[in-house]
Amino acid sequence: MFEWSMKYETGSSFIDDNHKKLFEIGYDIVTFIQSESNEVSRCHLTNALKDFITYAKFSFSIEEDYMSEIEYAEFVSHRQEHYFFIKRLCYYDFDEIITNKESSQTLFEFIYSWLDQHMISEDLKLFNKQI
Repeated sequence: MFEWSMKYETGSSFIDDNHKKLFEIGYDIVTFIQSESNEVSRCHLTNALKDFITYAKFSFSIEEDYMSEIEYAEFVSHRQEHYFFIKRLCYYDFDEIITNKESSQTLFEFIYSWLDQHMISEDLKLFNKQI
């Protein structure tokens, strides 16, 4: 989970680099979840979750600026997908995620599935690519 693949590449280095960073943060979080919990890793995990959401917002804003700049026909629906993804992440109880491995696994399966589907179906379409 959270391994970068060429299937996600849009051909735009600024978009691909941001996507890779999301995968890196996701991988770090999954690694901490799978390791033994202690207070230091819990603090790190909380910060990593917050970093993921912050970076996702940043990455999405870059995409949205680009879509606006090129007057992308599906800009509104693409932006809504970003909005609902972030909104759903914010509903999770991070304290439970940190202490309950089953809840954390569910969260990261959701994140990975969403990123995978979104990058393949929506982001590649933005750059006229299909897999």
